[in-house]
Parts: sequence; C-alpha cells; structure tokens
Amino acid sequence: MIVAGRSDGEGVRLVLETEEAMLLSELADQVDSVLLLGEVDDPALGRLLPSAYPDDRAASHEFERYTRDSLVDGKRQAAQRVRDATAAHEGEGVVQIELDESEAWGWLTFLTDLRLILAERVGVVEEGESESDETRDDYLRAAYEWAGFVQGSMLEVLDPISS
Repeated sequence: MIVAGRSDGEGVRLVLETEEAMLLSELADQVDSVLLLGEVDDPALGRLLPSAYPDDRAASHEFERYTRDSLVDGKRQAAQRVRDATAAHEGEGVVQIELDESEAWGWLTFLTDLRLILAERVGVVEEGESESDETRDDYLRAAYEWAGFVQGSMLEVLDPISS
C-alpha cells in the first residue's frame, strides 16, 4: 500500500494491491456486523460505544437513548464508504483511490473503529500491549497493526505538521 497526497494537495491518494482492497472491504463488513449484530455485552461494541457516564447508569442510559442511533449510523456509513471505494476491480493489479480531505477523515473514523474492535479481539489493553504474552490470533493482530500503519500514513499526509 502506498499513501500519498493528491496532486492537488487536498486529500489523500491510496494505491492498494487488489488483495489489500478486498481485505479492507471484508474488514468493513466486520465492523458493520459488530455495529449491527453485536451483543450488548460484546466488549468490542463497548469499545466502539463506551458509556458516557460509567458511574451513573440512569444518566448513561439517557445519553445512549439520544445518541446511540446517530453514532452507529455514522460508523456504519464510514464502513460503507470504505466498502464502496474498495469494490473489486477485477483484472487490475492495483486499486487507486482518491479521497478528498472530508472522505479521508471518514476513512480515519473507520480505521479507528476497526482498530478498536481488533484490539478487543486480540487482547490489546493499551497501544502495543497485550493482556498476556500470547497473541490470541496472528491474523487479527497483523490486521490491527496494518490498519494502524494505514491510519498513521494517512494522518501524516493530512496533517504533516503534527507528525
């Protein structure tokens, strides 16, 4: 994967191998699945939609009542935009995606959500730390790290001053 600035300087250009585009599309499906079908007690869903008032059940429930649907909709839309952009390009060796700044920030939302889910699934408590010395799933850990690389690369292009 190559992440670069667009020629007009406004946004991001991604160059992905077809397999990387397919992987992103599949991962977007997984994020959408957790948001749509996740059980209330799923810790990954808890990371995506944490309690606003963990010490006040009534206030937390009231806050969730007014915000949850719009938060879930926004996260699902971000995943859908990734799926749309990475739709299979049969016969092509690479997939080039041009994102304006707004679209790129939407992708960053998706990548954050993806990494939160994957972190829960592989036991990452804090960035780079696992609950135990054993990696629960090498594939998921690799996806977590790869998504972090993509996210970091996009941030460097979008905001080079703070990098």
